[in-house]
Amino acid sequence: TRQLVRRLALSQTFRQSGEADPAGAQQDPANRLLHHYPTRRLEAEAIRDSLLAVSGRLDTRLYGRPINPARSAEDAKKRLFSGPLDGDGRRSLYLEMSIMQPPEFLVGFNLPDLKLPTGKRDETNVPAQALTMLNDPFVNAMAAYWADRLIETRCSDAGDRIGDMFVSALGREPSDAELTRWKTAVREFADDGNDLMTDREAWTAIAHALFNTKEFLYYR
Repeated sequence: TRQLVRRLALSQTFRQSGEADPAGAQQDPANRLLHHYPTRRLEAEAIRDSLLAVSGRLDTRLYGRPINPARSAEDAKKRLFSGPLDGDGRRSLYLEMSIMQPPEFLVGFNLPDLKLPTGKRDETNVPAQALTMLNDPFVNAMAAYWADRLIETRCSDAGDRIGDMFVSALGREPSDAELTRWKTAVREFADDGNDLMTDREAWTAIAHALFNTKEFLYYR
């Protein structure tokens, strides 16, 4: 019975907002009673899978052989081979793990050391993670893939498309102020000689910017 009550409590907390109620914060400042769900960053695998899912590249099939992660160099003697940049769209669960060289993208977001038993993952917030989201070829490829998919979908208004992107990436509609800022941004990214709604570089930049928002990386 105690375990069941604990599961229900955890489930209820998970569904709560990350914003602390003033009364709750006063009576339970340390959140020991779980009056709100603390903001947390997604795990490494969840970040990668979210990039695949939002871009539309995710392969939801179950089971199958493991996929080699993308590597800058191969070493046949160590059986370290490079796979496709996006892992064929497969979830991180299917990435092959090697003690000698685990997937670099996942390592950057606190993938546990494969040589050691780990009861709880570290949660760091370091500049290298921001640089990874800005420059990693996988992130850039997913932004371009998302942009291509958006352009293929008929839409005549930049605001409507940005609203759809917000829902896909952040699970909510943009506010009026946000919509104004992002519409301005896409116009600034666009080439004056191209049609705004089919400008691949502009929409890739918008997709990439959304991937780099804190709200995309953190669950609240």
